[in-house]
Amino acid sequence: MATGSHVTLFTPPPPQTLEDVRVPPAVLESLVLRMVYHRQTITGEQLQQELGLPFYGVLEPLLEQMRERRVMEITRGQMASISYTYSITELGRTMALQSFENTTYTGTAPVSLEDYIASVHAQTFKNYTVTWEDVQEAFQDLIFDESILPQVGPALNSGRSLFLYGPPGNGKTSIAERIVRVMGDAIFIPSCLVVQGQFIQLFDPFNHEQVRIGEDHRLERPYDLRWRLIRRPFIITGGELTLASLDLIWNNEAKFYEAPFQLKANTGGFMLDDFGRQKEHPRSLLNRWIVPLERRVDFLTLHTGTKIEIPFDAIIIFSTNLEPKDLVDEAFLRRIRYKIPILSPTVENFKRIWDMQCRSRGIAADPKMVDYLLYRQVFPRGKPLRACYARDVLDHIEDICRFTGVPIQVNEKLVDHACEAYFVTLDSREVIAKAKMEKERERGRAVPARPAASAPQSPGPMTRQAPAAGMPGTATAVAFQSARTVRPPQGGGP
Repeated sequence: MATGSHVTLFTPPPPQTLEDVRVPPAVLESLVLRMVYHRQTITGEQLQQELGLPFYGVLEPLLEQMRERRVMEITRGQMASISYTYSITELGRTMALQSFENTTYTGTAPVSLEDYIASVHAQTFKNYTVTWEDVQEAFQDLIFDESILPQVGPALNSGRSLFLYGPPGNGKTSIAERIVRVMGDAIFIPSCLVVQGQFIQLFDPFNHEQVRIGEDHRLERPYDLRWRLIRRPFIITGGELTLASLDLIWNNEAKFYEAPFQLKANTGGFMLDDFGRQKEHPRSLLNRWIVPLERRVDFLTLHTGTKIEIPFDAIIIFSTNLEPKDLVDEAFLRRIRYKIPILSPTVENFKRIWDMQCRSRGIAADPKMVDYLLYRQVFPRGKPLRACYARDVLDHIEDICRFTGVPIQVNEKLVDHACEAYFVTLDSREVIAKAKMEKERERGRAVPARPAASAPQSPGPMTRQAPAAGMPGTATAVAFQSARTVRPPQGGGP
């Protein structure tokens, strides 16, 4: 995707000696004791797989030192030392129990903070130059106002923050995902870090997509198995974001940390969705980001009170459907370098979105049906056009078809049913009036007629019965009546 300038893909080399691990031996010894305590016995090969460290040159000398100190012993031996079965002695059991008071972590061996910082600098997206062709390729599967493309490339090359704003349902999240996609290649991250004896779990299978063998040539060569190769991360957080979740998250039972969102997002993208709807005031959140945005470093606090400095190498994306002037003042907006409006689609683009959504479902894209949706449902209801309508209405239609056991298809009746469920009114008076009208129809009663002098003619083929007299005269009610009397234009255009 993006092109690098004298950039080679980072690959952590496998350690050859115990010193190459660059983690205090006491940390590794305690980790081994906790692991063997749970399993009673373990082979050298199993330790190699669990810790992600080579047996020969690394674990073998470590286990030999532990045997000399009488905390480990060999209970069964074969020809190769990697197949030996190890167990802990009474002294080792006592030390393991003492170790559990500090932490219960028993996963992959950790990586030092220094090695992690070096990996961030080696894999930063700022080493790459984003071109016009890169942006076009990343956005080729998305239909939107292409006027935003000239702003995306410069924003990425600057490495600064972005502010996406505009009405809901027009693809701000999809656009942010493509922005991160422009960054290109996969990156290596440690499964876990150790800082001053404290474990910080960094790899998150929920937020990190691991690259499989065969998808990247680096996995075919020897590398340090304490690291995971993942797609460049794109972390999204919404209304649940708090200031506390932006610091190290201490698990009081497990007694180790989980990395905060921005640390998991390093060298990728971090999106604050629905910005302004968090429990925290927008000004508090932006104050939290002043130093990271300007100095590109972040400070995290251990529960001991010690602060650690971490590179802040994620492009942060603020996304909101609120008015920017209602969230922040001019000084804060100045710190957010790039502001991109994401507006509602044109009718032409909406029809292209509808066609694309139909094709992805294997449905024939009948232009009459998108006209029916727009001119008999959306516009008469007084609804502003949103890009998400095509996906959401078709999702409703699919649900109806599956429920009724018919092949997935689109017709006027299904569009009506889908829109009835999707477009909800917030006016309870209209709901009550409409329910009464439908009840009258079910009983076969005629709708109260107007005076004979102004009696309406019989409705045409696409005209339904007018609403009952006395129906509340809200704007939504007027739109409801219009939807039953206005024909869609011939020829498919607005």
